[in-house]
Amino acid sequence: MLIDAMRVVARETGFTLIEHAFGFTALRETDERHLLFCLSTGEWSIYDSRSAHLIANGYGLGSFLAAARRYFDLPGATAEAVSREYAA
Repeated sequence: MLIDAMRVVARETGFTLIEHAFGFTALRETDERHLLFCLSTGEWSIYDSRSAHLIANGYGLGSFLAAARRYFDLPGATAEAVSREYAA
């Protein structure tokens, strides 16, 4: 499932996940730059945790992986592996 791929990426990049009925919210306890919201529908949003300003948002795994590489330092190899494993 798409939401499972998003969970893998969040955990691999050092986020702590808080599960809820609609998906999950994630934060890095040692890095206060970003908050991540992912819905089970495939929508995702990244916010600046200090100002609550929207940094990026989108829908689907491809755009999420691109944002994770840019904002969360997700290694390319990990992005490719997740993409292969969770390809629709």
